[in-house]
Amino acid sequence: MKFLPIIIFYLFLFLYSVEFLSFSFVEIDSINHFPFLKNILHLSFDLFGKNDYALRFPSLFTGFLSVVIFYNIAKLKLKTKREIIYTTYIFMLIPGMIISSVIVNKSVYLIFLSLLFIYSYEKFKNFSYILLILYVFVDKSLISLYLALIFYSIYKKDTKLLIFSLILLAFNANYFEYKIHGRPKGYFLDLFGTYFLIFSPFVFVYFLYALYKNIFYKKDLIYFISATAFFVSLILSFRQKIKIDDYAPYTLGFVVNMVNVFLKSYKVRLPRFRTFYKILFVVLFTSLIMLDISLFFNKYTPAKKLSYSFYFPKNLAEILKKEKIYSMSCNNEKLSEILEFYGIKKGDKYKLIYSKNKNSVSIFHKNKIILKINVSKLNTI
Repeated sequence: MKFLPIIIFYLFLFLYSVEFLSFSFVEIDSINHFPFLKNILHLSFDLFGKNDYALRFPSLFTGFLSVVIFYNIAKLKLKTKREIIYTTYIFMLIPGMIISSVIVNKSVYLIFLSLLFIYSYEKFKNFSYILLILYVFVDKSLISLYLALIFYSIYKKDTKLLIFSLILLAFNANYFEYKIHGRPKGYFLDLFGTYFLIFSPFVFVYFLYALYKNIFYKKDLIYFISATAFFVSLILSFRQKIKIDDYAPYTLGFVVNMVNVFLKSYKVRLPRFRTFYKILFVVLFTSLIMLDISLFFNKYTPAKKLSYSFYFPKNLAEILKKEKIYSMSCNNEKLSEILEFYGIKKGDKYKLIYSKNKNSVSIFHKNKIILKINVSKLNTI
């Protein structure tokens, strides 16, 4: 019963994503750049058929498992059942956690893998070493985890873990041919803006405060993983535009430390001096909920321009089917792949021209326009 609210929440996310979201350009890129994800989706399609349910289920199920593992980590770090439950709910409601669970991308799998390692390291240390070996071949972003373990092993004076982590870091960097490139450019503010969206603005500010405050407490593995990923992304942002899903997934586990920092400040004060912290909690939690709500209704706000590709392709496919168009050529390879997913195969009889600048789709038959559709209107269907 303790996981019932989480099950209900993820069931809602599943139904929402299937009903309202479309297979998008962003997700096509994610699949093409993360072979592990491609294999998972192939398995899902084989089991459930090629449809929206099979497309969304793996990410959402992995997100649910991540919350369950986080709950068990919170049990190790916090004292009361109430603290554990509230902390788990906060983690579940972090916008980045919701986005990564709903959208087909690698972030939710990296969150799961990092949390699984943290829990395994605390409870089954030998198994955690096996996980680290397997992680070498998953994705290049795991280099952040190995780098964090190097710092952690130095801090703990664990020579065995230090040597092991150095070897695995070298293997991972070599296997994925990890490179740092670029000239100094202004991507620092872009990175901060993305972190604002992932945590929500006020929660992100508290994340920074907790990172600083945690320096004065006993530092654990979660701190090193989160701080390393965050500061590495920060440093690299001065030279290149980084892919946020290579770093942000490793910072979300820090939520349990953020709560710990808050509780330590709260509990050392007498009840009559705790008003500020009660107000702070309300402000942080309210800002979190408000941003979550805006995520679900963004198609009705000006922000829809940033997420248009998550809505129109499915509606476009439905319109084409109503017009008895079941095959066509397309000037955009990604859109062609998405339409094929929704049953519009490749053919020569009709031709689709997608213009991102004009925000429109034109359908040609024998070099004549037979249908022109405004993408913005498709977003609100």
